[in-house]
Amino acid sequence: MSSSQQDVTREVLQSVHDFLGGPTPSGDEWRFEFAEHLHSNWGAVYGGALAASTLAVARSAAPDRSPRSLHVQIVRSVPSGLAYARAEVRHAGRTVATVQVEVFDARRKLAVIALVTMVTPDALAADLHNTAADPFQRQVHTVALEPGFMAPVQHSLKMLTEEEMLAAKDGALLGSYAANVRYGFDGTPPPVGHITVPWNDLRWTGPEAACLGADAVIAAPLLDSSIPNEVLGPNPDLTLRFTTAPAQREVLTASTVLSVQHGTATVALEVQAGDNQLAHGLATSLLLPPI
Repeated sequence: MSSSQQDVTREVLQSVHDFLGGPTPSGDEWRFEFAEHLHSNWGAVYGGALAASTLAVARSAAPDRSPRSLHVQIVRSVPSGLAYARAEVRHAGRTVATVQVEVFDARRKLAVIALVTMVTPDALAADLHNTAADPFQRQVHTVALEPGFMAPVQHSLKMLTEEEMLAAKDGALLGSYAANVRYGFDGTPPPVGHITVPWNDLRWTGPEAACLGADAVIAAPLLDSSIPNEVLGPNPDLTLRFTTAPAQREVLTASTVLSVQHGTATVALEVQAGDNQLAHGLATSLLLPPI
């Protein structure tokens, strides 16, 4: 990298701070002020924002390292307002560091646990590099729109285009699926979602943008699948593997339900920005008995 990793970390943290409401150093921890624009359909802070927040804290704890993977476990929902984060570098090798991040709500109750793999860029064979994507071959399709579908974060990330917003007013969602991505376990085509990255610096913020984009389409293939909608529950985890490609203003994610196993579903995610792969991931969705 032409810039030192510590300079990159500083730029990233400055870029994401306003949208995420942090991280702001506060003694031995970091503080967030999660605002209303981060609220999801579940009435709490959007999981993609929580994932991006843990990544920003990991960068703060290991500013000379670059993130390559993230596993987030959401223990409980986080309401808007004040939240706290702690980070511990569990291992700091010459090449790889492992950073554990914990996020607590305003009551100091544990809400999120994350493990981040960070690398030392200068210790790697950096000349070996190829993040080229097989661009999604998008086909238009229309799905029914649930009442109360549009949450604040969907507006703040501009998850719907103007054309899609017009269709949404008529009770339908005009979306697309990727014809060249693996279909779901029941043959359901993989939907493609998009976000508009809400900050200006796109060069180094690919991982944070991938967090925001990936979480947006975990539910979409489940809603389209043969699984009854009334059993669909929350997504307790998200795992992402990042490339070093830059973000673009628009980030696309395709998602597929790979399998269903006695009450949980596994969703695969591919995140793209322009001609590049941005991240690949997996998420677990809970399938709960109808009330």
